[in-house]
Amino acid sequence: MAMVKAVAVVLALSAAGGLVPAIAPDGAGVARAQDTTAAGGARKGRGEGGEKGGRAKGGKGAPATAADSLRERQEKVTKDSLEAERLPLFADEAPLPFTLIANFKQIGRDRDSTSKVRYAGTLVVPDTAGAERRIPVELRTRGHFRLRRSTCAFVNLLVSFPGKKGQLEGTPFADQKSLKLGAHCQEDPRYENVLRREYLAYRLFNEVSPRSFRARLATGTYVDSASGKPLTTRVAMFLEHEDHVAARQGGRTREFRRALFADMDPVTLDQMSLFEYFIGNTDFSIYALHNVRLVVNEAGRVLPIPYDFDFSGLVSAPYSSPPPQLPIRTVRERLYRGPCRTWAELEPSVRRFTERETALLALVDRVPGLPPNEAREAREYLGGFFQVAKDPKQAQHSFIDECVKKPGV
Repeated sequence: MAMVKAVAVVLALSAAGGLVPAIAPDGAGVARAQDTTAAGGARKGRGEGGEKGGRAKGGKGAPATAADSLRERQEKVTKDSLEAERLPLFADEAPLPFTLIANFKQIGRDRDSTSKVRYAGTLVVPDTAGAERRIPVELRTRGHFRLRRSTCAFVNLLVSFPGKKGQLEGTPFADQKSLKLGAHCQEDPRYENVLRREYLAYRLFNEVSPRSFRARLATGTYVDSASGKPLTTRVAMFLEHEDHVAARQGGRTREFRRALFADMDPVTLDQMSLFEYFIGNTDFSIYALHNVRLVVNEAGRVLPIPYDFDFSGLVSAPYSSPPPQLPIRTVRERLYRGPCRTWAELEPSVRRFTERETALLALVDRVPGLPPNEAREAREYLGGFFQVAKDPKQAQHSFIDECVKKPGV
């Protein structure tokens, strides 16, 4: 069903016939198309079909036409979207067992958020036939707050696959170039449940919108390459690459700061903002490109897609706290951060959540390993959103009257 939806979205976007625009938002959620090369269009010294001499690709000397170029672009968008949708890593909900071998003592000393140093490692996973596959990888520390020693003893990693494409075929990592790996942070079992609840947050947004990151829960065994001894086995999580997220939307990621609400696709923005309120997250900013990726699709729409939810009330990581400039004292307090709409404008997006209440709450019990008391607490917290959203007076107060009118904060 998810793949069918992806095809429908891609075909709808392709029918618009727009070029992937440069990063120049022009209001109403549409970006101005200024650079056709971003969409694989005309290049210096080549015709529209991309072949030397201005000939159509695959043609017999006939010049490329605008219709040919458009058709090829539409076919590529559809192909890229389907390939991203079918990635084997996200075809299964069961936790993925893996072993990661590296010099973790050396890696653990690299706490510089600007560091680009890569460390050799080996990722061991079962392939589709059940055989053990050993994949050479490169590891880099990542993050900001969780790179502090006072926050996490075990750092989050970026796992890159530098080998040839064939090395990954038949494994869960087929067609991947790099992936963010969310680690357990501390040996305290509470932190494993932090990962489980953050995984739940991603699953919740997947249920609401296809314009969301996918995540795969995993069980990682970490082995020290210097001694050959296992260090620990803990819950982990792989996060979908942003390029694959963008491909599923029929677009590409773009980075431009100081973007405003008016630059975003309004429906996508409203769903994202309501989701952040749903899970009690205020740790994001479109203006500062903080925990949000911007995707520009074929129609030129700018789609904000959020990630990183450990500072949300749902997850409630032990180290989390709300931004000091906001009028809340704990991450468990909800605050709707805009855009500020009328109820008539916002109500359709609110209804998208309330109509899915049963399905959303059911996802809590599908998180592998989440203890019953934590599952109960998660359902109660999420239930607080529906109490507000389904009561006209409370909804008016929370989403309209108390809307934060400063999008840059």
